[in-house]
Amino acid sequence: AAGTSLSGGPVAETGGLIIHISRLKNIIEINADDMYCVVEPGVVLQRLNDTLKDQKLFYPPDPSSGFASTLGGNVAENAGGIRCFKYGVTANYVLGVECIMTDGTIRQFGGPAGGRGVSNTLDWRALMPGSEGMIAVFTKIWMRIKPLPEKVWTFLGSYKNLEDATACITDLVQSPAMPVALEFIDNHVVQLVENSKMACGLDKDSWVILTEVDGPEQLVDHAADTIEEIMNRHNPIKVEKTDDETEKLKLWKARKVAGGLMGQISPDLMIQDAVIPRQFLKDILHFLYDEGEKRDIHVLNVFHAGDGNLHPNFLFDRKIEGDLERVKDLGSALMEKVIAYGGTLSGEHGIGNDKRDYIPKIFSVREVSAQSAISEIFNPTHQLNPEKVFPYRSFVGCCAAEKQNT
Repeated sequence: AAGTSLSGGPVAETGGLIIHISRLKNIIEINADDMYCVVEPGVVLQRLNDTLKDQKLFYPPDPSSGFASTLGGNVAENAGGIRCFKYGVTANYVLGVECIMTDGTIRQFGGPAGGRGVSNTLDWRALMPGSEGMIAVFTKIWMRIKPLPEKVWTFLGSYKNLEDATACITDLVQSPAMPVALEFIDNHVVQLVENSKMACGLDKDSWVILTEVDGPEQLVDHAADTIEEIMNRHNPIKVEKTDDETEKLKLWKARKVAGGLMGQISPDLMIQDAVIPRQFLKDILHFLYDEGEKRDIHVLNVFHAGDGNLHPNFLFDRKIEGDLERVKDLGSALMEKVIAYGGTLSGEHGIGNDKRDYIPKIFSVREVSAQSAISEIFNPTHQLNPEKVFPYRSFVGCCAAEKQNT
């Protein structure tokens, strides 16, 4: 797709052909009556939402790379994003997929009515989101769409310390007001933003929470009062809120510019992706900062706190001897801790080749075999995306050397 995966999904690790779908970029149909759209996999997510907006509709999943990532890649990685706490991830919106199979045939799994009722058949469609290129090549996707909410309130809370911020997150998650988004920005990122030309007026000593509620106007106004009351329980430096479009963009500014600023100050950047139970957010963050300090690696955190989806950023310089190895070691330490906390290896960026060696630590041999067997129904010789996700998924054929399976 667009190559925005963080885990090596689009990389041809063993050589071979890369099938690129960037020219399959048509929005084929928008069906407002039945609330679905049909797109080709090369459609950029933001373009779809810009098109839907004219009809007062939207496609809820919104990964931060939505300005560049394609819907085909979003399906392959089961992307989440800022709004996934309320609206769910890509898999919740895929009604059907048209695919090219390894034998060259074109098959359709699901369609406009896919997932909307009892089909009395096996749900092959459900295997496509998160399949990471192991099953087929997508050529067309049917996706649910929703009506745009009447109103949105956006909140920015600045807190004195990590403990107050994470306690606020716990209360917001438990609230019947149900935030749409719940984002966390650590103090390192706050300082980075405020010491740059992109400064947006945050307290430099603060830890920041961004959250939103949306829906029918009267209900949302009532929910906004509840959210504001919760955010004020936890000793904030300041809580700001707005329902004005221009002002909302200002509140979201720190979240939107953080990634680009990291790229400006560091020669290299590794962004990790994992999920942990939210009760351990404070513990895992302290762990990351301590382990980063031991390795002389700067760790900055900005992530989807609502569903516990961590995206820690490791800043380094591969030209400095040992830096790359220290970053990899820190990533390994993070994954071991995630597993110990009962978390999982990826929230939305996939396993790829970056995290496949941890799969046996999550799943038993029997579970790995069962999952591998499903992919082999479609891709028996592992021609599609070999070496990805499951250890020892190796293609041996015309253009790959034979590899010992153990």
